[in-house]
Amino acid sequence: RLEREVRRHGAVPATVAVLRGVLHIGLDDAQLEALAKLGTRARKVSRRDLAFVAAQRMNGATTVAATLYACELADIPLFATGGLGGVHRGASESFDISADILELARSRAMVVCAGVKSVLDIAKTLELLETAGVAACALGQNTFPAFYTRSSKIPAPIVLASERDA
Repeated sequence: RLEREVRRHGAVPATVAVLRGVLHIGLDDAQLEALAKLGTRARKVSRRDLAFVAAQRMNGATTVAATLYACELADIPLFATGGLGGVHRGASESFDISADILELARSRAMVVCAGVKSVLDIAKTLELLETAGVAACALGQNTFPAFYTRSSKIPAPIVLASERDA
């Protein structure tokens, strides 16, 4: 349904995944169905995992970091996803920070999403995005979204009035 909606608005969908070790940028209906049937058996594939899953001929769903890399390869300027990874709570001890942040900093593609995943430390994630030179914008609201909820109650660094402003 999502791909139909993308087409309805004049864009070309290109779902990214790894199937039998091959990075695919754009899936046909059979490939989408096969990926969906894998469920939790599909490996979570970040950029650092791409060589390993290719060598092992594994299947996987790509993280924002791996999808941004795929966008770079295919010259795709924008992609949509549910939520971004970021700084985990307790990162001062664990140093658990998503590779999404580094990839966002180096990529030229724009990511449209429902904010940072709500289980993360959103304020620290926004701080790290600022440090990395990544613009974090909210559309039509003064607070930054938190994936499942419209507002994290944390002020948005940049507020856009409309999609055109992006």
